[in-house]
Amino acid sequence: MMEYYDTFPINILEQSGPIARKPIGFLAHTMKIWENQCCIVDRKINAIIKGDIVNDEMHIELEHIDYRQYILSRLIFKEISLNRDRILWSNDLIIGGHSSSKNVPSFLSLFYQLGDLCKVQFSNQTYLIEFYGSSNGYDLYKQIISNIKWKL
Repeated sequence: MMEYYDTFPINILEQSGPIARKPIGFLAHTMKIWENQCCIVDRKINAIIKGDIVNDEMHIELEHIDYRQYILSRLIFKEISLNRDRILWSNDLIIGGHSSSKNVPSFLSLFYQLGDLCKVQFSNQTYLIEFYGSSNGYDLYKQIISNIKWKL
């Protein structure tokens, strides 16, 4: 089945002008990990992917995702691009992406359908890690969690 995503004008590393940097909140329900074009993990999950903009960089935190052998729970991406069907965050894109180890992704791709973030993808030379879910409901989740923490 073909997946269709919102499209963006191509703007690699902001060569065609500045790109707005926006934080993300994502409720993931499915995770797939690929290695050498083979799916090695395919499972249902209840996880959170949170991204904040700090000094024009995307700071990512993965919550309830314990797959450290494949991906660290805290990541930083320094560069932003628009590339047809995705917003692409990267590190050293010009030289093909920089990854200090196989569990540190070089790229973060954000895919949208009708304005809703529906797929978050991390990749490097070893792994392609996909999370499926939605940004709908994330604000409600944040409110519930902050109320619980406040009451504790």
